[in-house]
Amino acid sequence: MVLVSSMAAFSKRWVLIGALLTVALRLPVHSQDSPVKGFQIHVTEPAYTGFPIWIQADLTFPQEVRYPYHEDPSDIGPNRLEVRRGNQILAPVPFKPWLGGGGIVDGSIAPQDSPTNRLPLHLQYALNEAGTYSVRWTEVRHTFAAGRMTEVIVAQSDWTTFETMQSTPEQREAWLQKQLTTVPDNSGLLVGDFLPSLLAAAPDSRVLQVVLEQLYSTQEIVRSCALASLRLFREDDIRTQVVELLHRQGPSEAIAYLLSWRAPWFQDRQEDLVLAILPYMHSRLDWQVAAAIKTLGFMVHPGSFQWPANSAIPTRADEAVLAAAPQLIARAGESSQLLAEYLGGIKGDAARDLLLQMAESSEPGHEQAMIALTWTEDARDLVRLSDLLLKPGDADKFGRDRASLPYSLVRAYGDRAIPYLEKALSESPYVFVRTQSAEQLSLKGRPVAFRFFLDAVEKNQFYKPELINWLKGQFPNELPRSADDAAVIAFLESRLQQ
Repeated sequence: MVLVSSMAAFSKRWVLIGALLTVALRLPVHSQDSPVKGFQIHVTEPAYTGFPIWIQADLTFPQEVRYPYHEDPSDIGPNRLEVRRGNQILAPVPFKPWLGGGGIVDGSIAPQDSPTNRLPLHLQYALNEAGTYSVRWTEVRHTFAAGRMTEVIVAQSDWTTFETMQSTPEQREAWLQKQLTTVPDNSGLLVGDFLPSLLAAAPDSRVLQVVLEQLYSTQEIVRSCALASLRLFREDDIRTQVVELLHRQGPSEAIAYLLSWRAPWFQDRQEDLVLAILPYMHSRLDWQVAAAIKTLGFMVHPGSFQWPANSAIPTRADEAVLAAAPQLIARAGESSQLLAEYLGGIKGDAARDLLLQMAESSEPGHEQAMIALTWTEDARDLVRLSDLLLKPGDADKFGRDRASLPYSLVRAYGDRAIPYLEKALSESPYVFVRTQSAEQLSLKGRPVAFRFFLDAVEKNQFYKPELINWLKGQFPNELPRSADDAAVIAFLESRLQQ
């Protein structure tokens, strides 16, 4: 299936960034000519075992530290914290994130109002014994040179000694009770101070409850950081509390992803969870309807969860979505695209008719509806979908929301789609429909496509650079990346002569 937007694309991006970050962390520090800036650090006092321990640095731009760097609160980005006790260098806590990273390798996802120049030492080291410790903070930057990533130290503190005192159960309980009743509304304070501080008490189930409640936050960064923090808690506690939370507060987008990523944890409760979610198809809150559809899509349609052949729950879920669809289409809310994705997974004319209604409208989910209609490869839809390539009146004069359809038509219908794309290439009022049709037709060797490309290059159309880059990617043997316009024109003319 080809989705207009999906968590798969999101996850691949984070996995790639996470891989780059991992490589960077393992690279040796290279010698450098530029001086290393010294700076002062101090540890929040008094420092106790079992409590959050923060290190504050005296840094200014461009060395200013903007924590958090990535979704996992334990990830401190381009910084190194070393701790020793006496002459013994301590090993940091093993870091096994649930999610990848965010932003560029040395980038930060911290909101503008997050505290600066401080890092949570307690999420890097388990300082469970009272005593005298020393800590050193090193800040690095990563650069690319000669095709390799190199690491350069830009600033480093001296070793700073601090005392950690043994806390009592009463002290820890008093602190935790206060924290649990003072959850901030500010996203910068929440992800840059409150949440990482609270994690000093993980895996306490009360802390887990607060973290799970952040999965309903209106701020994406809060939801993401809360999701990543769940790796610090016990599986059984997560299972129990998520089920209770769904019954009490209904679905959320973040919980939908949690259920999908950790489906085996919830396999034995899947029927109960689906039945708890179905009433939210009629919620007055668009975000909750969207969350319900997304969760049902992950759980019911082929994917993470396995259903017994005799289970009536998947059919019951499909019927509930079909029943709610007319009202949701009329509402034209944020659930439209998810509704189109879900309907594309239902076999039968009822879902097809709804998708056609969405595809031929201007409501938000119409692009996804067009694509979803091609998933069943129903020959009846080829003409109607192809007509949408020509239909005037789109709010986007360039037709960006229809530009993915040529590829989807070829994927679904093969050569049967070629005459329709040739017509779109010559008659569509939307330039990006024409460019995408030309790309698909060129892969089929159609001269009309190469003539379109040649015209774009010779007339220096605004979309010329994009088309040339695409040609170089598809025909690398004939068009290397270094090929100039003359070489591109010669290539296109040769194709027209074949």
